[in-house]
Amino acid sequence: MKKLFVLPVVALGLLVGTQNITAQEVASNDIEVATPVQDKYIEIAPENLPQPVLDAIVSKMPDATIEKAEAKEDASEFKVTVKQGEKTLEVLLDAEGNIKG
Repeated sequence: MKKLFVLPVVALGLLVGTQNITAQEVASNDIEVATPVQDKYIEIAPENLPQPVLDAIVSKMPDATIEKAEAKEDASEFKVTVKQGEKTLEVLLDAEGNIKG
C-alpha cells in the first residue's frame, strides 16, 4: 500500500520540479546581452589604400612604413599596421583619412 502512495508523490514532485526549471530558463532568456559585433577586415595591398588614408599616415607619421593594410568589406574603415622605428602600431582610419580611436 505504501508503494501506491509513494508513486504519485514522486510523479507530482517531478512535475513541479520540471516546471520550475522551465520557468527559470525562460526568465533567463528574457535578458538581453549586448555582444559587440566584430568587424570583418579583408587584407589589401598597401598601395590599394585610398589616397586620403595614405596622406594621413604620411602627415602624422612621416618616418613610418606600412607593414600591413586591411579594409572593412564596405571600405568605410581601414586598419593599417605601421612600423615606426622599433615600434609597430595599428592605426584605424576612415575612408577620409581621419584617425579613429
